[in-house]
Amino acid sequence: MAKASAGNGNQIKKLTSACPNSGSGAHTSSNTAAGSHLTKTQVRAALAAIDTRANSKLMRVAHYRALTAGIDAEDLLQEAILRTLTSRACPAGLKMEHFLMAVMRSIASAIIVRRKRNEAHYCEEFDLVVSPLAPDEECEIAQRSDAWRQALEELAEGFPEIEEMIDGIGQGLCGKALAEFAGLDQTELATRRRLMKRRGAKAWKKLGDLDLAA
Repeated sequence: MAKASAGNGNQIKKLTSACPNSGSGAHTSSNTAAGSHLTKTQVRAALAAIDTRANSKLMRVAHYRALTAGIDAEDLLQEAILRTLTSRACPAGLKMEHFLMAVMRSIASAIIVRRKRNEAHYCEEFDLVVSPLAPDEECEIAQRSDAWRQALEELAEGFPEIEEMIDGIGQGLCGKALAEFAGLDQTELATRRRLMKRRGAKAWKKLGDLDLAA
């Protein structure tokens, strides 16, 4: 599936890089009233100070949100920055990274809703009818869903960090980036990977037995 573009990335980089107030003004100043919003100057300073490296938490969130919406992560982040500069008001006291994460979530959600609406409109326009599943097919799908859910639960049982690893792998992370995402060092990551492989082999056998029984 072709990726949609959130657009305007080059323009945003020019706007944020031109900020002369990065550093101490990157977040809320001490004399900002509670409940107010950052000024345009403070917004530019905060944007200039954010960490957008590939393994930063902000970029990991960008990749996750982009994946759910089928768009490019860099484009999504740049669109969030553009909206922060132009049409969004960042509350005082809220870290800019967290504000951008919320804006990206909003953008991705809107894209997903729009896509579903377009798909529904397409079905109506061409009178496409989705036939209901037969009872035995519904039962088989339910059994497979339960089996996959149980396999994932067994894969991470007793090790919450394995859940983080599965989430990170799903976002395309590996190596050092995956270790940081799961809160592990490289040695611990290797140990957990070996455990995942052993448990995964058992889970795969169970799923294979389910296929043979079907």
